[in-house]
Amino acid sequence: MSESLSLWNETPAKKAIINYVNVISNPESADFVPEAERIAVLDNDGTMWVEKPVYVQVFFVIDRLKQLAEADPTLLDQPHFKAAATGDLTYFFKIDPHAGGDIKVLMQIVFDSHAGMSQDDFMLMAKEFMETAKHPRFGVLYKDLTYKPMVELARYLGDNGFKVFLASGGGMSFMRTVSEEIYNIPRERVIGSNISFETRMTDKGPVVFRRRGLVDPIDDGAGKPVNIELHIGRKPILAAGNSDGDLHMLWLAQKSGYRSLSLLLRHDDAKREYAYDEGSEKTLQMAKERGWIVVSMKDDWKTVF
Repeated sequence: MSESLSLWNETPAKKAIINYVNVISNPESADFVPEAERIAVLDNDGTMWVEKPVYVQVFFVIDRLKQLAEADPTLLDQPHFKAAATGDLTYFFKIDPHAGGDIKVLMQIVFDSHAGMSQDDFMLMAKEFMETAKHPRFGVLYKDLTYKPMVELARYLGDNGFKVFLASGGGMSFMRTVSEEIYNIPRERVIGSNISFETRMTDKGPVVFRRRGLVDPIDDGAGKPVNIELHIGRKPILAAGNSDGDLHMLWLAQKSGYRSLSLLLRHDDAKREYAYDEGSEKTLQMAKERGWIVVSMKDDWKTVF
């Protein structure tokens, strides 16, 4: 399946991807790229799996906020606890970066909701959520709402000597619970936003705990090149994203010194998924100016999920 991108329609986007991979992997080509430099970075939310009506991790957080409010009703005086307890998704829509919200505010809520617990407990809680929670519209597990053509692309790149990384604004630990299962991307190749950690010595030895506060920069916008440098130490030659939060990463690929490919996924399929350009306006314009490939979910993919 991965060799021919069989889940992609025969469109210019598919041809551009296959041609690019063939050229940079051919030792006889003037654009040949050594395997050590074949780094691909893929955004996650909205690029590899569904991000509507809100990010998957936000639903995870809503469950946690409900639990905390049940244990301590005084927390309901805070708007995000009240919204979670009453099922008011509108509150969370408004702080979504696609709707003009502040991603730092959103991520602060996301991470603070699980502060104070051990990292092992968090990973177990996140894993259980991914094994049981279902999407409100599609009625299936969130982990089953990956975009199959993008998963196929990740495997195709891996088959052709690429090291494939996730580089997403979402929580790094949250994504790591399922990255190997659903994408075949090792946990150590997942880059994301992060909470602060501390080690506490216990009777059972050192235990890593989650602390309040974000690690700057969060892995979105201008923070993506920084985190890519921290975690990889090489610039990508291929990048894929879907929003203005990916603009810096998509452009970074063109600064690697090698022939590059930047892919911008456009959500234009309301029937099979969702149709929206909100939060992607700058990147869509930049794609025209920089020669990036705009992938149409509606026209370029045979299937979505």
